Amino acid sequence: MKVQATQVPAPDEIADEWRRRAERPGLARVMRASQPAELAEGTTVRTRQLVTHHLRSLGPIGSALEIGCGMGRITPVIAAQADAVTAIDMTPRMLDLARAACAHLPGVEFRQSAVQRLPWRDKRFDVAVCVWVLMHVLDDDEIARACRAIAGAARHLVLVEYEHADIPVGRYSRLRDLDDYLALLPGSRLVERHELTYGGDRSFAALIALEDLR
Repeated sequence: MKVQATQVPAPDEIADEWRRRAERPGLARVMRASQPAELAEGTTVRTRQLVTHHLRSLGPIGSALEIGCGMGRITPVIAAQADAVTAIDMTPRMLDLARAACAHLPGVEFRQSAVQRLPWRDKRFDVAVCVWVLMHVLDDDEIARACRAIAGAARHLVLVEYEHADIPVGRYSRLRDLDDYLALLPGSRLVERHELTYGGDRSFAALIALEDLR
């Protein structure tokens, strides 16, 4: 496992950081602010394509859970493949932006929640989609709790996360390998994996099956 942070910021500090990021312009809210706008836009297009590919491979999708929807940049492609989408984020301002951006989409519900504390106990979504979110769960106990929550809430997971960065990530991010996540997700099995490279950074886009172990 790649350790990026020697001291984990307090939860209130992390929440404040995301409130600040929500006030940035455009994609800088949810991507590296140092990246050129054209690179961020091109990466977002490619990410949407990979998410769509994985979702289509599942066939008809009744329900989807988007974890960490941010400003709603991925939500439309999930809504295009699923009958109903529940999109969560822990930052109120991000949810306001997502609701505005996705107001035209039927069957999409937005809720405030953190991935570590998903509110569902007896419901499993057909698929969860989580794009560059778990890298911001820094604490070992918290990431384990988040992965258990995801495995209990969905039958499949589309997971996009950083594996390598030429420019080191900041103190609010922690890089982990796909194998690290598979070890943390109970009942997980890798179905398909693609790589996403841009500006010296490398991410994986994986489709993971999740067995119901409850």
